[in-house]
Amino acid sequence: SCGAAFAAHAATRAAAWTPADVGWVAQRPRRACVAGATRPGVASVALSPESVRRLAVSSTTSDAAFAAVSGGLSGLSELAWPALSGLAVLYVVLSFTEYAYHRFVQHLELNNVPFYQIARKAIGAPAVAPDFHINHHRETLQDMSIDPLPRKVWPEATAQRGTAATWWSFAKMSACIFMPAYPLLSLVGWSLPIAVLAVLAATLLHLMMYNSLHPQLHGLPDVSLADGPPSFGPDSFQKSDLGRWLIEYHVVHHRTRASRNFNVICPLFDQLLGTYAAA
Repeated sequence: SCGAAFAAHAATRAAAWTPADVGWVAQRPRRACVAGATRPGVASVALSPESVRRLAVSSTTSDAAFAAVSGGLSGLSELAWPALSGLAVLYVVLSFTEYAYHRFVQHLELNNVPFYQIARKAIGAPAVAPDFHINHHRETLQDMSIDPLPRKVWPEATAQRGTAATWWSFAKMSACIFMPAYPLLSLVGWSLPIAVLAVLAATLLHLMMYNSLHPQLHGLPDVSLADGPPSFGPDSFQKSDLGRWLIEYHVVHHRTRASRNFNVICPLFDQLLGTYAAA
């Protein structure tokens, strides 16, 4: 600008000034910032060499501050895409893993998939066997309370009776999420260490939410740190708007004989694959 250019020029001249030269600024005709336009007049305030130096320094500092802010905003915009796209990748993979394991393994539907039936005949792939989750459905009543099966039927049942994730669940799920997530995260610029930490953190948060919702829905106790990813605390999650909606979402799963709403914490694939049912 005209002001900045004048300040820089004046700073250079000021180094050689003497006190007698102070009036130079006062007597110099002022010019408009439009090229070729002159507006004669005399400045009303005389500037000392020190004032001119301060003006030049102030202009330089302002320019530097503006450049720093501009650079910072540019850096944030460059980080926004990999951050947001990476979080989206994690959510999609979490939703897919939750859906596929719940539907095709815990509810044995993999045995009915034509491709897997061919694999069983061709290479002897094993049939998916029932696990504790089948017992969980057997002892869950319409009001979501539990009518415990006899000990001889389910001798390994814990206090949460198959409704909670353990630390072993955390290890298995982290591995299952990392394998498809890392190639996608690397495409959007995430390094291996960052991807590992992000997958572990996302899986832990997911299972803490699960352990703060699912056992309590069935009238069972919170999960302690010794038993698995711990619950958030008494009623802290279940009574939130999101928690209440997810509870209704999962109740439908039980009341439709496990044919709908296979997602529990991360809805998406129910909607994509046509297995979603509203409460």
